[in-house]
Amino acid sequence: MDYRNNDPGAVQYGNFVNYYKFNNAGQRLKLLPRDVWNDVENTPSTTEPYLVLDVGCNAGNLTQLLYTFLNDCVGIPNGRDIQILGVDIDAELVKRAKDSNEFPSNVSYDNLDIMDANALNRIKEYLFKRNRKRFDVVSSFSITMWIHLNHEDEGLRQFLTKLCDLAKLLVIEPQPWKCYQTAVRRMKRAGDEFPLFVTLEWRSNVEECIQNFLEIELVRKKIFECAPTRWQRRICFYR
Repeated sequence: MDYRNNDPGAVQYGNFVNYYKFNNAGQRLKLLPRDVWNDVENTPSTTEPYLVLDVGCNAGNLTQLLYTFLNDCVGIPNGRDIQILGVDIDAELVKRAKDSNEFPSNVSYDNLDIMDANALNRIKEYLFKRNRKRFDVVSSFSITMWIHLNHEDEGLRQFLTKLCDLAKLLVIEPQPWKCYQTAVRRMKRAGDEFPLFVTLEWRSNVEECIQNFLEIELVRKKIFECAPTRWQRRICFYR
């Protein structure tokens, strides 16, 4: 973990050590719908495992809650085994996720940087072993800003494209512009910076830019948008 001046909020990649102490995982879960996870019209009746990729899983708190939620609304009613792969860039957080994993038969974790080509190959190997080309769901909660700050506009576009290539259903929670400003201030107070911040063209309307890119360039249809979280972020579902 890369904390500047012992400030746990000054992180390069959003890898907060105590993230779920100030952003309760259960509160997000209460906002999720129960009836949009299966594409009934385009997916024949099946009992094959329901595969989920959770990108930026941190210490796994939300990942495990997501498993119980999906098992209740998708798995048990349809006789499907829910299998979730959580990935995160921070090896220490992934270790914590593994150590606290209550569902080792259904939830697994890997230390991966989704922007790295080798990491993407490992994710595809996970699918290949299960004779699948895509996950039923790819979720990414509050990750877009960190990709954007570290990889610029083009990197964020590549990130969204990768997720869509892997997903039947994309669940994404973009951070609004004010979150960027807060992150930059915290890094500045810690004597560091995000050097690419000044180059970003997707700025005050970044959420709209993300939606337009998903809908127009990647031909995704928004099928649901949750009420704002306590941090005024909206969890959006694209099929």
